Formats: sequence, C-alpha cells, structure tokens
Amino acid sequence: MRRRAVLASVPGVLLLGGCTGLLGGETEFEAERGVVSGSARSETGYDEANRSEDTIEREFEGVDATVVVINKVTEYSKSVQVPLVVDGELARFTVLTSPGITVVPGEPANPIADMSNDDLAMRVQEQYDTIENVERLDEREADLLGETTTVTRYRADAETEGKSTEVNLHIAQGRSERSDGDPDFVVTVGVHPSDIDESDDIDRMMGGVEHPA
Repeated sequence: MRRRAVLASVPGVLLLGGCTGLLGGETEFEAERGVVSGSARSETGYDEANRSEDTIEREFEGVDATVVVINKVTEYSKSVQVPLVVDGELARFTVLTSPGITVVPGEPANPIADMSNDDLAMRVQEQYDTIENVERLDEREADLLGETTTVTRYRADAETEGKSTEVNLHIAQGRSERSDGDPDFVVTVGVHPSDIDESDDIDRMMGGVEHPA
C-alpha cells in the first residue's frame, strides 16, 4: 500500500544573534522577497506552495534597543512518486531571504554572514524535529543570482506521517542587493526523497531565482 505524505517545508527561521553596541530604540531590517521565475517553474514542474514572513524580535540585556528582523520565505512543491513507498508533494524548493544587518559599522550582525552550507544544514536540523541525522554527501557548482555558487548535498531522515523517509537536502547561498541598495542574504534549500534524483531540476530552480521579486 502506498503512503501519501508531504515533506516538512524548510527552512523558515534562521535565528538572529551576535549583535552588540546598539545605540538604543528599535531598529528594523526587512528583506525583499526572492522568487523563482515562471520559466524555471514550467521547466521543472514546481508550483508555488506558500509565501510567508518570519519576524524575529530580540532585546539585548544591558542595552536599551530592540532589533526586528523580517525574513521572507517562498516555497515551491512538486508531486513525485517513489514506487511502493510514498507519493505526493514530496519535492520542495524554498527560497529564504534575510536582510544584511549593520548595527555597528563594519560588523555584520546577521549570523548567516558567517555561515557555511554545513552550518545552514545543521541549523535546519536544529529548527525542525522532523529532520535528523543530516550527513554531507557531496558538492557541485550551479548558478544562483547570476553567480556560480557551491551547492552542497546532504542525506537526512525526515519524518512523514509518523514514519521515517530518507531524503536529500541541497543547500546553496548567495547575496543580492535590495531595491534600496542594501544587501539581502539568499538561501535556497531543495529537499526530496533520496530514491529519486532531483538535482538537475533543483539547479534549474536555483538558476531561476529572482531577487528582488
């Protein structure tokens, strides 16, 4: 009997940390949304599944200041089948944009600035209790925002409907200017059952990322 399942979306939130030296009051940083072009979605069969925002507010002990960070998340899904195992919207591609934060000149406050793909993979595992045992497999090069970037592939165990399914994660990152000239970090995450190969379609989706939307 086939089991119908939907993989958990990733990633929603990358937590803010490491800001010091704030001058007081409230400082807000908002990313501009990243999307995948219609042509890339048409070529790969992915449909837009969800648009959301993640607002993170943090106060700092001993400093009269609050930092508000607004990340933008755009998710795409694709129906795939793994014979005799699962079927449904099991392939996911997520575009996360997070603002480049400068509170103290010359000192980036957004932790993504210093994160490798491995760091991002571990953060995904920490944020979602349905994903565990993440292990690096290999890496390749692909296009993101008009630049060549490194895509790292991982295997992981993902819980769907109470049962474990082995999946592959594909993580890449880049930077792009917002319309106001300030930078956003752009992180893409592709996830699919490891029994199928979505690498080429994920690379096409990555190459179709547009920012700002």
